[in-house]
Amino acid sequence: MADIIKLPGNFIGPVDREKLESFGGHTIAHGRATRWRWDKNADGDDIFEIHTGGAADTLAVCIDRDRELDQYIAHDAAGYTIVSGALDHVFAELDGYLARLHGEFPDTPA
Repeated sequence: MADIIKLPGNFIGPVDREKLESFGGHTIAHGRATRWRWDKNADGDDIFEIHTGGAADTLAVCIDRDRELDQYIAHDAAGYTIVSGALDHVFAELDGYLARLHGEFPDTPA
C-alpha cells in the first residue's frame, strides 16, 4: 500500500523556490536588503521573507502562494498586499517597491 503524502495547502515547488531565492539574492546585491529566509505562516504554509536589516532586522516583504487563485501574493511588514499575480509580475513590481523603500529614484535602473 502506498503512503499518502500531504502537501501544504499552498505548496511552492522547487523551481519557484529557486526563483524566489534568486530574487532575494538580486535584492541583496542591489543593497536593498540584508537577507532573505524561508518561514511558515499561521497555516503552516511556506512564505519567503526579505529583510532590510538594521538593529531590529526589519521585515520588508513576504511572499506566499495562493493555490486556489493560482497566484503569488507579496505583503509588506504590516500584512498589506503590495502586489499579486504571476511570479515574474510580482518580482517586477517588488523590484520598484524595494527601490523606493531604499530611497532610490523611480527612474533608477535596477
